[in-house]
Amino acid sequence: MKRRYKKIERDGWIREFVADSQLAKDAEEIYNLLDFEVLRLPIGQPWLKKNISFSYEKPPGLCEVVYVRPKKQAEDEEEDWT
Repeated sequence: MKRRYKKIERDGWIREFVADSQLAKDAEEIYNLLDFEVLRLPIGQPWLKKNISFSYEKPPGLCEVVYVRPKKQAEDEEEDWT
């Protein structure tokens, strides 16, 4: 499991935060407006600590890890500043 996340980081993704699915979706929209790619991965029970409590509306299975990286621009999309 850890190898999967190390590969994601080697590919240029930066781990931002863990959030419920609705907050992760809202953050994705904002990051897209700021020209970032967003990767949202669900987290499972092994990642959760026993001392964290969740409300009934947001069970732990609905949490996601949000990763971002700058969008790669194609050569024809780059602006000429000269």
